[in-house]
Amino acid sequence: MKKRDIRITLIIIAASLCIFYLYYFTNSLVNGYIEIDAGGADAVLQLRSGFLGSETISSKSEPIQVNNRILKPKALTLSKFQDNNGTNLSCYGPWGNISKIRIKNNETTKIRLGQPLLIKPSISNVGGYVSIGFSIVGHAGEIYEIARTEPVPKIKIIDEQGNTLASGNFAYG
Repeated sequence: MKKRDIRITLIIIAASLCIFYLYYFTNSLVNGYIEIDAGGADAVLQLRSGFLGSETISSKSEPIQVNNRILKPKALTLSKFQDNNGTNLSCYGPWGNISKIRIKNNETTKIRLGQPLLIKPSISNVGGYVSIGFSIVGHAGEIYEIARTEPVPKIKIIDEQGNTLASGNFAYG
């Protein structure tokens, strides 16, 4: 009985290794190129390729060659400098339209992300307190985070005539 169990275990391990090898081998048969268009901003996109591989792409560089059929984003940094002022945004998901990037053989896949950025407000009323927040959504539906800055961002709520209804500071957390 023990020899039979050992054989079955070895067969299962061998079959799993064969499936892993075939998946990795067939995924690496595709040779395509990938390029980022960030709408005038500097972008650095880190991608996962397979189980162990990764690629890093910059909007400043030429299209790079990738040897994978499907890539998944891991991290994105978007930087824009204007008049000696810089803004850095980071994205770690959700990714919107770029959650899976499919590469076609001998073709260049162009990823459009970043600008124009859309600021979506979120308002909630819990226990008599009104909480106002926002999220920054990029061109492909990716949601960005802003690094904490000093001083704390301020908010002013005005009506249609331009009268100030309320004002205050955002709080982190």
